[in-house]
Amino acid sequence: MDPYRFPRLFVEGKEGEEYAVVEGGEVRFVKERVPGALGKVPYEIPLDELVDRIEERAKVTFLVHIPNENKAILVKRGTPIKLLRASHVKVGIAVKEGESLERGGTYAYGLTGKGEVRRLRSGSSGTVVMVHWEPLGGRDEYHVLVAPEGEVKVLKASPSPRG
Repeated sequence: MDPYRFPRLFVEGKEGEEYAVVEGGEVRFVKERVPGALGKVPYEIPLDELVDRIEERAKVTFLVHIPNENKAILVKRGTPIKLLRASHVKVGIAVKEGESLERGGTYAYGLTGKGEVRRLRSGSSGTVVMVHWEPLGGRDEYHVLVAPEGEVKVLKASPSPRG
């Protein structure tokens, strides 16, 4: 069994130590920047750099690489994104990137200050494109980003240069 490897985030217009190049239905990873490549950024990038919270649309094109499954999810600028918030003393996320989420499906559990557990259910359906966490300290603050089915591309990913 392979060890779990965290998803990696690549964003248009960003410099990075690695770049994602999309060609047809595949993505490959290179060390040198080439035209049209998406730069690798920390996964904890501020959410406002990726999504307009008011319009609920992607501000930029970004790609989430899921190393354990050798696939990547490409989200183009302007794609509708539903933000499912989970903010409690402790949060346990019940979905992962690439999974389908149905309306009414559980996406997280939250532990309240009174020690009660809350089950958080989705108000929309689609593909989970990213589970975003902002390291604020204190409460756990997560956003599950969900795009409507068919609005994102799932690509085959070549192995990254780091192995």
